[in-house]
Amino acid sequence: MLIQFSVTNFRSIKDKVTLSMLAGNVKEHPEHLISYANEKYLKSAVIYGANASGKSNIIRAFSFMVDFVLNSHNLQLHKKIPRYPFQFDKDTQHLPGKFEVIFISNGICYAYGFSINDDEVIDEYLYHYPKGRQAIIFERSNTRDFRFVKDVSKQNSFKERTSANKLYLSVAANWNYSEVIPAFEWFASCQFFTKDIRTTSSKFENIDFKNSILSMLKVADFGINDLILKNSGDLNYIDSVFPTDNLKTVHRVYDNNGQPSYYDLNIGEESDGTRAYLEVICFAKKALDEGTVFIADEIDAHLHPLLTKHLISLFNSNESNAKNAQLIFTSHSTMLLDSDTLRRDQIWFTEKEEETAVTNLFSLYDFPIKKGTEIEKGYLLGRYGAIPFIKRGE
Repeated sequence: MLIQFSVTNFRSIKDKVTLSMLAGNVKEHPEHLISYANEKYLKSAVIYGANASGKSNIIRAFSFMVDFVLNSHNLQLHKKIPRYPFQFDKDTQHLPGKFEVIFISNGICYAYGFSINDDEVIDEYLYHYPKGRQAIIFERSNTRDFRFVKDVSKQNSFKERTSANKLYLSVAANWNYSEVIPAFEWFASCQFFTKDIRTTSSKFENIDFKNSILSMLKVADFGINDLILKNSGDLNYIDSVFPTDNLKTVHRVYDNNGQPSYYDLNIGEESDGTRAYLEVICFAKKALDEGTVFIADEIDAHLHPLLTKHLISLFNSNESNAKNAQLIFTSHSTMLLDSDTLRRDQIWFTEKEEETAVTNLFSLYDFPIKKGTEIEKGYLLGRYGAIPFIKRGE
């Protein structure tokens, strides 16, 4: 479970911004919450904002952090770190980018963070709270100065394998150090859905998985009665959405006498909306089954707003989300700005300052809103900011 994510100096984000999944003092929709250690956390959160306001950069920052944790141990010596500092300030291009996250893995709370420049990891830390009190797993400062309080000899050996451009967490996990494995596995469990990240149709070789997806498709009323894999032994590649010559949809059609006939289509012949929904529910199903974090950029692209609402309801429901998976996504669909769909603390906004091009992140919970307020109308009227300003020209 994600508790909080913070980032500084990344793309359009100059100053520190924090996305928090800690629930506010909101009475509506208690079923949207996860209880842990006398606190309550959100099952889902949405980020709104004008185009180019930076909402996707929040997702990209989290994705960058996860990818760097999972793969930095593979960086060659002296290779540049592929970071993306804020470009519209001469100073920030040379200042470090900072990434911090608080999360729960295997029932234990962890706090992890690092700062980087183009050449090296400047500092890094990992704490955990096994008995409710902070305990150090490791601390790193000035790139090469480490502090260990447990397994000192063993951790010193991992330190020697950690070059300046690598994260110690990545290296120690690659050497199977048990104290960091739960944190590393939490990062590995996070799922991202963007225009560039797709799935393969090989997942449908699992009958239980296929049947679950079919049930979700039938609820969405796409008219799909079955999914068929062709050439099921060769599915280890990725196409634009699915390998179009491997996956077929089966439709049942009735004639004038009420007799059914069955017709199949290549997945590529289905509408953009059908393929988009099929794609996203594959990721959602995995997150719901495993109780992990699912992060989606423009989750509602090509989807009817009612389908997006239904997808969100799966994460907010106690019945369909028994393992407390979390959904974090960006959207332009103002239909979701409804107190019947989301709590105020589940709604976030990004806004880019016109003069500095800096992205700010804030929550609807920060605004005094009375019960019964039409949130969608207020947003479109600009009461909460985070909308495009259409300038009138000639």
